[in-house]
Amino acid sequence: MRDNHERMPEIIDAFEENGQYFGIIEVEIGGASKKFRFGVSQAGYRALKRVLQLRPFDVMAGVKQRYFFAQAYWKIEDSSDCGMQVRVEQGKSGKQVDVRVPKDLLANLRWFTELKDFSEAGHLPEVK
Repeated sequence: MRDNHERMPEIIDAFEENGQYFGIIEVEIGGASKKFRFGVSQAGYRALKRVLQLRPFDVMAGVKQRYFFAQAYWKIEDSSDCGMQVRVEQGKSGKQVDVRVPKDLLANLRWFTELKDFSEAGHLPEVK
């Protein structure tokens, strides 16, 4: 288990807009980072919302929690869903948490980890 989020995409947000569902992820490549909006299924949206509500630490006023795709994943027997690990950080503390997600969301998150250059995500809206 890693003790930092190096090379892990950060899950920033999930939202619905005009009946469509989106996630926002921040990716770092070569010391530079960019945030992208990407489409997800309704099930993917719900899974992202669950991730963003994980609270493995005692809540501390003014200390934000951050969520990262930890790049560990597995198939769940007799299911169309998969399991994956999310690294949750609060201050200097971090924990890996197992979550259940649909395959399409996992495929999207894996794709972001494989980016070699931001131009590969040029078709996605960048979030400032």
